[in-house]
Amino acid sequence: MKKWMMLLTGILTALSLVACTPTQVDETIPQPVGGAHPAGITPEMVRESNGAEEKLPDPNAPILEMAFVYSIDASGAKLTRELVDLEELTEEALVACLIERGVLEEGTEVNGFDIDGGAKAGPGVTAEAAGDGERIGTLDLTGFPKADAAKEKLLLQAVANTFIENYELDKIKLLIEGANYTSDNVSQGDEDYLVLEE
Repeated sequence: MKKWMMLLTGILTALSLVACTPTQVDETIPQPVGGAHPAGITPEMVRESNGAEEKLPDPNAPILEMAFVYSIDASGAKLTRELVDLEELTEEALVACLIERGVLEEGTEVNGFDIDGGAKAGPGVTAEAAGDGERIGTLDLTGFPKADAAKEKLLLQAVANTFIENYELDKIKLLIEGANYTSDNVSQGDEDYLVLEE
């Protein structure tokens, strides 16, 4: 019995020594509570201890504007709508996008672009000041591609939709070199406008 008691005492002593051995503790810097770090701890110390790298925005990166550009899909039967990033939303930038997508011919330029009618309510423009008049755009281009009747309709609609949507217009008049748009298939008069169609 004494042997068992001695053995039991030895085992308990060994376990108590193991339990009392100090353990390795990883120190971490306390995270801020309520937005403030404890005294003496800087945000740099916290980032270094966490291994985090502060990412600041590139001050030289351009601020881009989003625009929708319409073009004819691969089947040639309907329009597609694409979201693009532009450094600045201008009529020239939209025409360049339309040229890239084959809607307008290379070398097409903008002779002029005007918007008449009600302003859109927004910063600096109250709903009363905006009124309820139609916003009508007039786009004057240097040329327009020749095409069969079905394709020409899609090309005209791609240009119209692109400008109507991006400039929040109700309708748009297309001019070529200052004159109403006319072709073998289409002849627009002074009161003819293009409206948004999908």
